[in-house]
Amino acid sequence: MSGNVPAIRFAGFTEPWEQRKLGELFVESDDRSSELEILSVSVANGIYPASQSDRDTNPGASLANYKVVRPGDVVYNSMRMWQGAVDSSLYEGIVSPAYVVAHPTEDVIPRFFARLLRRPELLVQYQRASQGNSKDTQVLKFEEFANIVVHVPHDGAEQIVIGEMFDELENLITLHQREPPF
Repeated sequence: MSGNVPAIRFAGFTEPWEQRKLGELFVESDDRSSELEILSVSVANGIYPASQSDRDTNPGASLANYKVVRPGDVVYNSMRMWQGAVDSSLYEGIVSPAYVVAHPTEDVIPRFFARLLRRPELLVQYQRASQGNSKDTQVLKFEEFANIVVHVPHDGAEQIVIGEMFDELENLITLHQREPPF
């Protein structure tokens, strides 16, 4: 990116991208519930219903303090953010209180942010902003997340096109991984 203009663009988009702090785009959400479906967050698979996982959820655990996630919310594992344990949810549900739930403050395109927040240069920033003595104990609190600066298209249509392109690419990769070898 040269200045605030990406080197490669989709046709029809020429406006410079904006430099924004994540705290301008998201606020921490602390809504609680025990009535919704439990969601899982992983580096490999993003956010998905725990019922689609082979892992057992802790059946004896109290869900009273679980945090509500709505479609479009960004959810991240505060201890694994620097590894890319972040996604923008397509689902409504609940997550462990150990996760951070960030709700958009304005119209942001969830699938664009799902990719943006996993960019390698941001993973490095998360690690620098995390607090703790070692990688195993580092935690990225929302206050530090909120101060991280990103470049985003001002035009929501450009966010949509980028998000859709990456969704299509991921679907294509998944299809090819399912094909039997020759």
